[in-house]
Order: sequence, then C-alpha cells, then structure tokens
Amino acid sequence: MVEDDKPAGQADAPGPSTVHRSPSSSRDPLHGVTLAQIVEKLHAEYGWEELARRVPVRCFQSDPSVTSSLKFLRRTPWAREQVEEEYRRLARREEGNPLTLALKHGDLNDFGRVLASGTMSQNRVHGALGWALRHLPPTDQTLSGVLRPLLDMVEDVTFWPDHAPLPLLNLAIDRDAPPTLIRELLRRGADANDGRFWLPLLHTADVEGQAYRTGRRAPRTDVLDALLAHGADPQRTDARGHTALGIAQAYGLKAFVNKLERPSGGQTADL
Repeated sequence: MVEDDKPAGQADAPGPSTVHRSPSSSRDPLHGVTLAQIVEKLHAEYGWEELARRVPVRCFQSDPSVTSSLKFLRRTPWAREQVEEEYRRLARREEGNPLTLALKHGDLNDFGRVLASGTMSQNRVHGALGWALRHLPPTDQTLSGVLRPLLDMVEDVTFWPDHAPLPLLNLAIDRDAPPTLIRELLRRGADANDGRFWLPLLHTADVEGQAYRTGRRAPRTDVLDALLAHGADPQRTDARGHTALGIAQAYGLKAFVNKLERPSGGQTADL
C-alpha cells in the first residue's frame, strides 16, 4: 500500500494545483490523520459501493482499491476535499453519539449509564449498534454486554437510518454477527426477504463463500437455516438475476447447495 505521510487537510507546497486549506486544529477530525487512514476508515465503514454513492468520484466507482484511490485523490484536489468532508461527517457523527463514544473508549460502565438513561434517540441507538457490529469482536461478551442491550432499545429493527450503510439484518450478516443475534433480529421483525440492500439469503451465501475462499473459517449454515425458517425465498433474485443457489454453487458451498436445492418445508423458526 502506498503510504501518505502528510496529514489530511495540511496544505501542499505552493503550485498550480494547490488547494489552500485553513490550518488544522485539534477540533478538526482531520487533524493528524493521513489520507490513507481516511480512505481505509471510510471503506471499512461503508464498503466501496456505498462509499461511491456518498462520494461519487471515479476512484470509488470503477475497480476501486485503497491504492488506486490514494493515487487518484492525491492528484485530484477537489475529489480529495469531498472525501475529507465525508470523513468529517462520519467522525462528528460518532463523536456526537454518547453511546458510540463510550464504546470507542472501551468504557462499558459509561455505556451502561448512558443506555440506562433512556434519553437516546433511535438514530443514536441504531448508530451505536451499527458501530458495535462493525468494530467489536463477535464474542459472547460483545453479544451479552453490548449488542443485546442495544437491541432491546431498538423500537423497529427494519428502520434504516440515512447515515447507516446497510439495514440492520444485512449489517449483522455482513459483519459475521453471532447467529443468535441474527435469529433475534428475525424474531423481532426483520424481513428475511428484504431487498432494500441485498436479499439476505444472497448476502449470506456471499459472506460464507468469502469466508470459505479466504480460509478465514469454515462455512456455516446456521444463518441460512434461520433465514429459511423465517420465510426467506430461495427463488428470489437480485437486480442482476443472481440467486443464493447460484452464489453458493460458484463458491463450492456444498452444504448450502443441498439446503437451497431442497429447502425443508418442515423448518420452523427457533423461538
């Protein structure tokens, strides 16, 4: 990866393409942060597709990577400014959410106090839950100490805040959340056929296939089973005509293929 040693927002040496920025201050989220860190953070938060929607510049729209994005942004000041502004919005949103801030600092006592106050808006509860799914390890401690308490404060699990990259169910699938949490989301009304982002069955097949292909872990079928038990339709296709079965076959997920070719009519939701 090409490293960028100069903090974002710091003025370049004078030249014809220089964009003069105001001096950094300790309050500016860009202070002391490099362009590489900004791109990596935004990619980790949103993924390339969502990042390209939020910041519609070429480096995020066509065959994106961190390295190619850095090259483009370093020579395209107006695009770099848009990326830096998106980073500012993200950082200020996180800093403005007491729940997220407590989690970022690892202060579970403060997190518990803020949560117990009952004063947090649904946007902030969803924001903290999304942050926890993206950044905390999927352990039993995370599930019992953070994810479940936050989920108990969620009034509508289908609510998709404007700032969130994915609906909750897709985010839980994407971030390898404990299957018990995914079952809980489904029990609380998450739609197993929600197509606002990507059909959960297809998303699950892709996540498990990636885990299998990269050797990160063996593929699991527990999330697939939960989705089927809650009415996920194996015949549904996405906008490109893909099915969960086709994705599973492409990755060589034999257990997935067997279940999707012969979904059990006798499955019932794990209540």
